[in-house]
Amino acid sequence: MIRGKLFTLILSTIVTATISPLITEEQPLSETSSTIEVMEGNDESLSSEEQLKTVIEQRTSDSTKEEADTSEDSTDEKEDQQTSKLEIDKEVARSSISPYAISLPNDPNIIPIDQVFQPQIGTSTSLLEGGKLLQLNPASPSQIGAIWSKEKVSLLSDFTFKSYLYLGDQRGSAGDGMTFTLTNDPRMSTAPQQVIGSPGMGLGAYATAANRPFVRNALSIEFDTYKNTGTSNRMDREISADTGFGHVAFVTPKSNNNHYSGEHSGVTLAPTFLSNGTWRMLTVHWNAAQRRLTYDLSGVGSNSHVVSNLTTQFGGTDVYWGFTSSTGTFVQENALAMTQLPTNVTSEADVKVNDGEYGRSVEASKNDRIFIRKMLNVEGSSLEQRNPKASIVLPEELGPVPRSITLDGKPVNDADVSIVDHRVTVELGNHLVSNQPLVLELETVLEDDTPEKVITTNFEYLEQTVLLKKTNEVNITIAQSQEKTIQVYYKDIDTLQEIAQSKTLTGTIGEAYKENPLVIDGYIFVSDSGNTEDVFSETTDDIYFYYRIGRLYLSEAPTRFDFGSHKIASTTLTVFGQPTGQLKVIDERATSSWRLQLKQHKPLINNGFEMPGVLSFITTNGAMEIGESSIIISASSQKGESNLSDLLDKQNHRGIKATIPVEFQRIGTFVGTLSWSLEDVP
Repeated sequence: MIRGKLFTLILSTIVTATISPLITEEQPLSETSSTIEVMEGNDESLSSEEQLKTVIEQRTSDSTKEEADTSEDSTDEKEDQQTSKLEIDKEVARSSISPYAISLPNDPNIIPIDQVFQPQIGTSTSLLEGGKLLQLNPASPSQIGAIWSKEKVSLLSDFTFKSYLYLGDQRGSAGDGMTFTLTNDPRMSTAPQQVIGSPGMGLGAYATAANRPFVRNALSIEFDTYKNTGTSNRMDREISADTGFGHVAFVTPKSNNNHYSGEHSGVTLAPTFLSNGTWRMLTVHWNAAQRRLTYDLSGVGSNSHVVSNLTTQFGGTDVYWGFTSSTGTFVQENALAMTQLPTNVTSEADVKVNDGEYGRSVEASKNDRIFIRKMLNVEGSSLEQRNPKASIVLPEELGPVPRSITLDGKPVNDADVSIVDHRVTVELGNHLVSNQPLVLELETVLEDDTPEKVITTNFEYLEQTVLLKKTNEVNITIAQSQEKTIQVYYKDIDTLQEIAQSKTLTGTIGEAYKENPLVIDGYIFVSDSGNTEDVFSETTDDIYFYYRIGRLYLSEAPTRFDFGSHKIASTTLTVFGQPTGQLKVIDERATSSWRLQLKQHKPLINNGFEMPGVLSFITTNGAMEIGESSIIISASSQKGESNLSDLLDKQNHRGIKATIPVEFQRIGTFVGTLSWSLEDVP
């Protein structure tokens, strides 16, 4: 016997069970079984130090292979770069280009952005024309730049970005392009000047080879004017249909984007050169509900990309936005002129009658005072420069002019209000502060008495005359005294049979009602007809509550038991397993009891050597050997959830215990299986 060697015991688990006779074939009980591994850390011929050394040597060998692969890629890249340079020199000789060749588009909606961005990264990026023209780089070789917003934008709300885009006038000799990028790079809070990718093919966002710089936790829309199809610069090979005009696509920057395929999605091919001396309007829209990012580039086309998981893609739900660009031997001027910044707008509306409560829908009579309220919250910088406005069309039933208009309870100056054809517009530039709620309230009077007539309206939020957000609609129903009767039903969702006595519900038109599901023994509430809380109207439908039959199942079971690491000793080893999960039973049935049993499904074996009779289950009442026959761990008639985790309390010496005599303490791994069985007891 070798003394002092380390060995480890680990129990892994899987799931099995017994079907309750009360459960249908479509609704089986959950079943849980547990696999046990007893691991003893080293091979008998190796010491702990020797085994550790073997692992280190293996990892070093793997690392060396990766380095060799990287070295080969690097060599290919250098050779390819040299080949490309020769081809470029042979194909075209470029003349010197002015570093500031393009002027602003003729659009009064272009906004100054000099307060929007953090300091630029690199020397190629400039703000020109009074802060209205963002030049990412001039048409000079070997340029790289990036610039990021000061504030984050939330991906939990919709937003839209609009900008003119200029990609130079080099046509077939352009390179390399630019990106619009969303990023939650962790370096932004500590070292923002490092948030830039690689030059050339990397467009200032991607890594052109392993261990090259890239923007982390990001998603880019690239405007790529140069097709990279070499051996070491092969990122664009998958876009075989790009004949040299350029393309727009989504790309996720990562530690190495230089692959033959799998780098692009949502590709749109340019029908003519992207770099053709024209300004193109770019619209980028984020749909928060669908997690969908969409681009539309005038003269080129549109496409979209769905982010399957915000945390995986961005590491969170808030991102910075900005631009990156690069040139190489081929050049182009990259510039932008923005008309709409990405803005998170939360805007809701409600309405009340006289001194009543606010809600989305109200009932009113002629001459009642009607208060319509808008709750607005805008996140973004330089709001005063965006000319923000709130607007509402007052239905003719409410009169042409409101009695009063207030912002946060204070009267609005007449100079900030315009009324044209029932449309009321309020200037918010002097009142709106980023990420601070603003409440706009209008008071009007109902001038109509047509019974049951519904009056609908909503607010709009605009910047630079561009509509960014509509509120929900508010509804005002003109009252009519009349009763409405409906039925409330309780049904099995599978058979649609009634499982409880229905009831009658009667109320006056315009009166609010609310119904809750009954608690029915042996059944679990699943869903309703969607009209359980509303206001009585002529069209109010019957209410339905749907239930399923209650089930008996294991909701949780340990997936693993860890007995720790121990030295081989000259005495018997006794140790309790630490479960990695809880043990819980849920019984939703009306009657019957249950019992939870445990047995050893497969013995503990290591290289043909069996370790019999070493496992037992310890409770406050004593010990039970875990063998081929099932032992009862717990039995009960309790309904609802039963948490049995206390039965597996290692600290108090309860649960699965391994008692390993000296003759069984061997180096190696013992593997076996335990089986949990949850049974219905009539």
